[in-house]
Amino acid sequence: MNPAENTPSPFHFELSANGEQTTFQAVDGMVTEVVLKNSLREGENPFRYRIPSLPKGNLQLKNGSTQPNSKLLQWCAVCQNPEEATPKSDATLRLKDAKGNSLVEWTLHKAHAVSNKSGQGTGNGKIESLELGYLFYSLDKK
Repeated sequence: MNPAENTPSPFHFELSANGEQTTFQAVDGMVTEVVLKNSLREGENPFRYRIPSLPKGNLQLKNGSTQPNSKLLQWCAVCQNPEEATPKSDATLRLKDAKGNSLVEWTLHKAHAVSNKSGQGTGNGKIESLELGYLFYSLDKK
């Protein structure tokens, strides 16, 4: 086992969704790049416009810890069944320092679980990875 994996991190992430908070050690996929798409306006002189659109991609949360049989795990379990529509709700992701102070806060609008991989066994509260889709996000620097 890598000794760096056991070293406490000076910061962590906290996801607030469905009325509870879950901590994660790493987050990947928070895209800040503006995606431009071309739009053609028809007429005698067709013009092409480059219009900004929402960023693409999903948010990957890794190495999470929550209560066994938590509301978050129940919310994520729906994504395992493709016949059910995944419920969407706003979620808040916070970057926190070692003392628990919030440094940056993202509000994920219309967030929904895409996939999740729990630790050994079910209902133990360990989340190896959680992928969230969202419509857009807003950023609040503290």
